[in-house]
Amino acid sequence: MSDAIQGPNATHCTLLRVSGASGWEPVTYLDGQNVARGVAIDILQEFARQNRIELEVNLDIPWTRAMLMLANGEIDAMAGAYFTEERDKEFLYSLPFASDDIMVFQNADHTFAVNEARDLINHRGARPQGGSYGDFLDHYAADYLDIIFSPTGNRIMDLLTSHRVDYVMLGRYDGLANIANDHISREIHMVERPLVANPVMFMFSRKSPCMKMVPKLDTFIHHLDETGRLTKMTETHLPAPPQN
Repeated sequence: MSDAIQGPNATHCTLLRVSGASGWEPVTYLDGQNVARGVAIDILQEFARQNRIELEVNLDIPWTRAMLMLANGEIDAMAGAYFTEERDKEFLYSLPFASDDIMVFQNADHTFAVNEARDLINHRGARPQGGSYGDFLDHYAADYLDIIFSPTGNRIMDLLTSHRVDYVMLGRYDGLANIANDHISREIHMVERPLVANPVMFMFSRKSPCMKMVPKLDTFIHHLDETGRLTKMTETHLPAPPQN
């Protein structure tokens, strides 16, 4: 371990240890060479370089375990997360740097109208395990929906193509990437109206010395947005549209 790497009780942020979702285009994902990519990674790389901070990214950690590590100060930040009241009590959020539409995906042979979350009642659904879709959708799903949690988010569309569920609840680009990777564009229908649109933010541990860098990171994100660079950075990580 290098001399620059300091523990969670250090007073200065010299190393920024980051985790996040491994298949959440365009926010964070692993490419074909297992290298961390995404607009969140691009932002952190440039921010760390400008502030002479060493950046360590590991997207191989399962989300639930990474959240525990964040709470314990074993990592400093999650590179992309939705806001919830419960998380806000324990962690510190940055400004939003992206927005993610939560969409309903259906088997093309078994579609039904969905205009809002209540239209999913009496249908069996699936969503990835471990994450949040924001307070409203999380609570509504728990109270009213018949929905299972899939431990393998990158194969969640298998539940649709095998007719084990009626729909999958997934981020727009996450779902489109799965469809493109599995070559199933003819088999899957995306309901165009989003259930919700969630701001995406960096989430920092309050036990991390890097928490003090959040105001500076906010200023950096604001500058990227104002100059149009944030949009361009995001566009480079959008999955190609499905080919019919």
